[in-house]
Amino acid sequence: MKFSLSERVSKREQDKPSRKNKHLPSFLALKDEINQALADGWSMYQIWSTLRAEQKLGCSYVWFRNLCQKHIQDTSPQQHHHSVKPVKTPAGVSQEDSFTFSSTINKEDLI
Repeated sequence: MKFSLSERVSKREQDKPSRKNKHLPSFLALKDEINQALADGWSMYQIWSTLRAEQKLGCSYVWFRNLCQKHIQDTSPQQHHHSVKPVKTPAGVSQEDSFTFSSTINKEDLI
């Protein structure tokens, strides 16, 4: 008896998981340790290379970064809060001498 294509795909995926899901379980098992190491100030590359040398992770560095960005919340305030600083005019230059942009059109200036 022949199996349908869906049954064959299901069997194959159970035997050999797709690349997308291959490293996720081991990453999730180490998620708390990775998050703590990042909070302690270690770089992603240093963490990845240590886990790779210990053979706890087998993924590439790029894939490790993708997993970190997707599953670990970065709580460092300097990366999430971008503030706009006011521009200081140099000494000796008045506000009238500087360029100001106006989004409205003054018809008298066009003539």
